[in-house]
Parts: sequence; structure tokens; C-alpha cells
Amino acid sequence: MAKTPHSEAFKRELVDEALNRTPRGGFPELEKRHGLKPGTLFDWVETLGPPPPPAPFSSLHFWIGTTSLSDADFGAYFDAADDYWSHEVEDIEAADTDLTGCGLCVDLGMRFLYDEDLLLVIRLETPVPVRELAEMSTIESDASLQAIVAGCAERGIHSANAMFVYADPAEPVRDTAKLYNGLPYIGLFPSKTSTK
Repeated sequence: MAKTPHSEAFKRELVDEALNRTPRGGFPELEKRHGLKPGTLFDWVETLGPPPPPAPFSSLHFWIGTTSLSDADFGAYFDAADDYWSHEVEDIEAADTDLTGCGLCVDLGMRFLYDEDLLLVIRLETPVPVRELAEMSTIESDASLQAIVAGCAERGIHSANAMFVYADPAEPVRDTAKLYNGLPYIGLFPSKTSTK
């Protein structure tokens, strides 16, 4: 006797349970409970679940401008509080004030310290053309480089001596009009040229 295919509603209900109310045994327990072949639920989650967040480095946040701050003063904006690493995760989650001590984290409204592997900070002694500065990042898309140069030009920035880039496209920048460490936010740009 052939098995009847599962309805779309059943699949979505099981995906919702798997993602939001996973039992102690995880996906394998749900598959066993419903007589599904191992791996079936993973496939359903992949096709029917929410899209995954954008991967780090797939798009980059850029802040570009000119600063008169010294290297040390410019860099201090990214420093964590001396006692940050002594806090437990639960303490940080429960705190009603910033515990990072980091200017970038405060400005972005981040509860936890940024991922240092995703941050690039450059401060030069003298300004260079914006494109030259942006090319110092990991961006590979010429269209994005052109958009960065155009975005800077709209703000009257043609050369600059400072830039920082954050490679977590899932991190929201809610206030795009404010200055961050004295630099304007230029935008979020794809790091590679789309192949579509």
C-alpha cells in the first residue's frame, strides 16, 4: 500500500513546531513521531521555513569621512568596557543600561559587543579619494564601489581619511542620519557582483 503524501498544511504545522517548540529529541523525535524518513523534516524546514539571515560579508555597512581624531581616540570608539567579559550572558540580557562600553554598540543599540572578526577600521594621516579608501575593504563589486562613491558625493565627501566597515548585513542601522564616531553612515552594499 502506497503512503499518501502529506498536505502542505501538515508540513507547515510540523515546520512551525520544529522551529518554535522543538521537543527534547529534536527533529529526529518529530520525524519518528510522525513516521517520517530521517532528514525529511530538515528538507521541509529548508523549503518552508523562514529564509536564513544574510551571511556575514555578503553585504557591508560603510561609514566614511574625515576625522581629526588621533588613531587612539578614533579607535577608542570600538573598545569594550574593561569588565565586559566578566558579565554573564543573562546579566547582559537583563541589564537596562549598556554594558559593552563600546561607542559603536551604543550607537547601533547592540546589547552585546560587535563581532570583531566582522569589523574593519581604517584611519589614515591624510585624505585619499573615497574609491581608494573603499577599495581597502573586502568589497569586490564594482557596482557597489560606484554606489559608495556616489553616496559619499551626495554628502559632499570626495576624499576621506577614515572609514569603518561592518560585515554583518543582519545588523540594523536604524539612525542613518547621525554621525558614528564623527563619520556619516553611507549605506549597506553587496560585497560581490550578483551572478543572477
